[in-house]
Amino acid sequence: MLCLVNRARNGRGLAPVSAPSMLARAADRKSADILRCDDFSHEACGREFTYWFDQVGYRGCREGENIAYASGSYATPRTIFHLWMNSAGHRRNILGPYREIGIGLRVGALGNVDGAHVWTQEFGSRDC
Repeated sequence: MLCLVNRARNGRGLAPVSAPSMLARAADRKSADILRCDDFSHEACGREFTYWFDQVGYRGCREGENIAYASGSYATPRTIFHLWMNSAGHRRNILGPYREIGIGLRVGALGNVDGAHVWTQEFGSRDC
């Protein structure tokens, strides 16, 4: 997923994003929340989307989030990435003014979908 993001950014003359471990932890925990609470939303478990940024100690001046889920052959990084790039808001995050990204993936039951692959991208910048 990181390669896909940076390839898209490079193709538009944008700097690549780095992947600090704290944002990866935030993204992983957000994906886990979505499954645990069976709540596919940016406010899963009744938490603001920045909740996990705060919990892992990420102090940024800009933050954004993309979430998605799919199962089976639709759950691949390439398919999810293309879905995000075909959505104006998600594409804005991928190509946005961010310097860092965390990518989370958890698999479990979501609603009536067994084997749902829940993807989260947490975007941030600390140097604004």
